[in-house]
Formats: sequence, structure tokens, C-alpha cells
Amino acid sequence: MNALEFIKEFQRLYKTSPQISHWTRQTENCDYGDIIVVSRNSYLCFWSSNLENCFYCYESRKNRFCADCTFCEECELCYESIDCTRCYGGNYLQNCKQCTDCSFCYYCIGCTDCFGCAGLRRKSYCIFNKQYTKEEYFKEVERLKALPIEKNLKRFEEVQLQTPRVFMHQVDNENCFGDYLLHSKNCYWCFDSYLCEDSMYIFNANLERGTKDCLDCGPIANTFERCYDIAFCGYMFDCTNCYWCDYLHNSSWCNNVWDSNHCFGCVYTKNKEYLNKPISKEEYEKTTQRINKELAELGVTDLYGLVNFPTT
Repeated sequence: MNALEFIKEFQRLYKTSPQISHWTRQTENCDYGDIIVVSRNSYLCFWSSNLENCFYCYESRKNRFCADCTFCEECELCYESIDCTRCYGGNYLQNCKQCTDCSFCYYCIGCTDCFGCAGLRRKSYCIFNKQYTKEEYFKEVERLKALPIEKNLKRFEEVQLQTPRVFMHQVDNENCFGDYLLHSKNCYWCFDSYLCEDSMYIFNANLERGTKDCLDCGPIANTFERCYDIAFCGYMFDCTNCYWCDYLHNSSWCNNVWDSNHCFGCVYTKNKEYLNKPISKEEYEKTTQRINKELAELGVTDLYGLVNFPTT
């Protein structure tokens, strides 16, 4: 089999095989969601993990009783918040960490009972960055909450414009370049990712664990090691050019393949080894090396290019 024959056969398999409707794992009662794992009782949530009793959440982890939240981690009873970590009882928060009972806050850390504030650290009873007593705070907040939300948002935006902003959002990282990167080491040009190490050009690796020794992976890179050009997959080792796969080792050019090893050019299979058709280990290695070399010469570098490569 040469590269052109391989392309034709892969395209035939791709076009004649079923395509999964949604990608979930270990979930319970999570209706109308997609790419959601290890979660329960959550509705219309996407690209998230370890959620419980959440609604309309996106790219979030370990949240409980949250709604309309994006890029939030370990938050509880939060609404309409983005890029927040370990917040409780918050509404309209952005880039906040360890805040409790705060509303309309930006880039606040360790704050309690603050309203319309930006850039504060370990403060309580502040409104639009102005300090109040406890009694004054609750009385004024009650008045503000009765106003149309647009008025509070306008005043809040004015406070934000007076607050300096960081150029990269990183937490617990070492030798990393990217934005919204957490708990990672030796990573370059990585974004919206979590627990990555020695990786480059990674994005949306944020379900349970990120990548190690990987390149050009994402979105939704979950627990990858020594991988290249992998998207919408989980638990991959030493794999290249695979989409919508789970639990693969030493595989390439696969789509919708699960729990398999040493697969090459496979579509919609499970518990397989060595191509869609059985082949010896020696013949497999010889054939795949030759086809990979020919594909590179044809300029086919990703699965999308393989599926759409002209063969006539």
C-alpha cells in the first residue's frame, strides 16, 4: 500500500463509518451537554469536568451549584463568572480568586463582601473600591441591587479602567509563556490549559490533566504524553494525528477509536491492534514508516488534510 492508496482507504472508512453525536465519560444526568466528564446533575454544560448541579457552564472544573460560568475552577454557588478560582457565592466576577459573597468584581483575591471592586486584596465591605463599615456596606448594597443592572455595570467598568492589569494570567507556573495557564512547567505558547509540562502550542487542555512532552494539541487535550496534533481526545500516549479518540497508545491517523494500541488509519473501532485489518508487528512498522514518509512528501500533516486530500 502506498500513500495515495492509504488516503483513499481512510477517506472511504471515514465517510462510511458512524460519527459519535457527543463525547461524555462517567457522567450522570447531564443532559444536552458535550465533552463533559466525571460530572452529574448538570445541564447544557460543555468542555468541562467534575461538575455537580451546574447549568450552562463552559470549560470549567470542579464546580458545584454554578450557572453561566466559564473557565471557572473549584467554585460554588457562583453565577455569570469567568476565569475564577475557589470563589463562593459570587455574581459577575472575573479573574477573581478565593472570594466570598462578592459581586461585580474584577481581579480581586481573598476578598469577602465586596461590590463593584477591582484589584483588591484581602478586603471586606468595599463598594466600588471605597471602604465602608459592615452596617453601611449591607445597606448600600441593598440599594444598589435594586437599581437596573446596567447602572451598576457602567460604574463597575469605570472602576476597572482605573485598575492596572497583568499582561498574562498564570497561577503556580514555572518557566511558561502563555495566558490562562495553571499549575504548569516548561511550556511555550500554551493557553487555557491546566497541569501541562514540557509542551508547546497547547490550548484548551483543561479537563482532568493536561499534556506532557506534547506539541500542537487541543482543544480538549486530556492527559496526553508524547503526542502531536491530537484534538478532542483523552488518555493518549505516543500518538499523532488523532481526533475524537480515547485511551490510545502508539497510534496515528485515527478517528473515533477507543481502547486500542498500535493503530494506523483506523476509524470507528474499539479494542483493536495493528490497523483496521490484522497485520504482523514487523509488517506494521515497515508499512507505517513508509506511508508516513510519503504523506509528508505530499504535504499531509493533519487529519483534516488527510480527509480532504484530493484523490482524483
